Amino acid sequence: MRSTKRLTAVLLVCFVSACATQNTLQVTEASGEKSPASAKPEPTIQEVPIPDDLLLDFLVAEFALRQGDYREALRRYEKLSLEVNDIGVAARATRIAQFLGDEAAVNQLVERWLTQEPDNPEAGRLAGIMALRRGAGAQAFDYFFEAAQEGMTVDFGMLARAYPQLPAQEQQNLKNRIDAKLDRQPMQSLIFARALMATEDQDDETALKIVDQLLAQNPEDLQALMLQARLRLNLEHPNALDALEQAVNKNPENAPLRHHLARLLSNSDPSKARSHYELLSADDPRNGEYLLSLALLNMELQDLLAAKAYLRQCLELGQLVDEAHYYMGEIEQRAGNAQAAVEHYRDVGESNYFLVANRRIAALLLQSEQYQSLSAFFALQRQKHPRRGEQLFALEAQALTSAGQDQQTKTILDQAIGLYPNSESLIYARAMTAQRLGNLKQLEQDLRSILAMSPENATVLNALGYTLADETDRYSEARELIEAALRLAPDEPAILDSMGWVLYKLGQLDEAKRYLERAYELMRDPEIAAHLGEVLLALGESEAATQIWEEAMHESPDHESLLATVERLKPNLLNTINAH
Repeated sequence: MRSTKRLTAVLLVCFVSACATQNTLQVTEASGEKSPASAKPEPTIQEVPIPDDLLLDFLVAEFALRQGDYREALRRYEKLSLEVNDIGVAARATRIAQFLGDEAAVNQLVERWLTQEPDNPEAGRLAGIMALRRGAGAQAFDYFFEAAQEGMTVDFGMLARAYPQLPAQEQQNLKNRIDAKLDRQPMQSLIFARALMATEDQDDETALKIVDQLLAQNPEDLQALMLQARLRLNLEHPNALDALEQAVNKNPENAPLRHHLARLLSNSDPSKARSHYELLSADDPRNGEYLLSLALLNMELQDLLAAKAYLRQCLELGQLVDEAHYYMGEIEQRAGNAQAAVEHYRDVGESNYFLVANRRIAALLLQSEQYQSLSAFFALQRQKHPRRGEQLFALEAQALTSAGQDQQTKTILDQAIGLYPNSESLIYARAMTAQRLGNLKQLEQDLRSILAMSPENATVLNALGYTLADETDRYSEARELIEAALRLAPDEPAILDSMGWVLYKLGQLDEAKRYLERAYELMRDPEIAAHLGEVLLALGESEAATQIWEEAMHESPDHESLLATVERLKPNLLNTINAH
């Protein structure tokens, strides 16, 4: 047996604090003389046995910790946790690993800690967090529940927040485990988390039932009241917001509660919502979120002067600047002030509003056919926002396409692909442009280059297969491509349509009809209607073809492909419809 030394509490505090456990603690008795009642009690001195050959490791580990070399401290403490069966050592190692964000180490060490001290709520809570990160929701719940039973404050909301990312089976396991516990031991925070899971499942009826039960136990639960109001709105309950409005009246200083009510009112009663936001903003005039909400509500209520005033306040405060510029641009655009709108849209930075703002600038420039200005604008934007270069090229190409400028579109896409040679979206856009220009060689080359990078791209397989079926006589090759796409997306209407079309070209009319009817059942698209009608006509089902075409032309009277098909095969029908 190895010999040991005893370290006093003074040494432990300096070097290995938190390493002692109950079964290694000893109390050094004071002298037999009793102290006066007024005297302070002598501090107890705790000692822990440490093997001689590990003493240096403890000292080095603590020295590394104090010097900020946390990785070395963790390495030493991980080793010590295996050598010394001590709760404090395991706990200290776990906390260091947690501080470093070393999840692999935390997972191992917290399990070691729990082996030595199964009822430690801190360890249980941490083990639950780690289980949740692994996607083990039910196991995480077990750890959290036990930690709560031991007196630890546990945020069961973590389960609800992680719920959407859990696999479907794990979601069900978690709900089953929670429901089983709640049947025997209702816990309000856990009940609320369970309600949130039901909302994530879009099961608002169940969620509302749970929340109603929660409020029956505690009518003053403001979180539950807020969720109840949202669920009642979703389910179109009469007077859905009454309870929440009463809560706001009882708690007029509760800004989060009023804010929640204002948000819910924004869709159903913008005027009332505006009144609540005005109260909120009066108490917190520098809150940009309130100012932006007031601007949007005033825009909806057609008070554009007030809306602009609130947006200017956002800009002056430097808060929600991108949003403010975007909506200022929208107001100016509504008023017909194109140049002012462009100036605001141009000032929108790289936020969620960036692409739509640039798209709007493009549309405004194209309204007056300012093609050179459009090109100069996007060139400048790509220079200012190099990280968005690929997206900006795509936007410029889309704008030119919408204006019917296919040759210019190809030119800009050639430039873009030279800079982003592996951009599948840009290459696909050039392929579609090549099709419009009648350049099937370029189209096929581009689509095959995408398939070389992504051989299981169903959209590209279908596009190439359909083009070969529609515009060449390479029907067998086209069928192989479409069959490959169909294996990847068996219920995609566009691919079913392509399959029907290539079978028609191959003379397999009954099979073609079956695929096209399925495609039309899934999506009432005018091009599918054109194909289906043509096949029905070839099968001698003239009345059925006429009915399909009439319905399609009623729904899409300007669809070029449909009109061309009817004009080619049954021009009298087109004349009849035009006469009506």
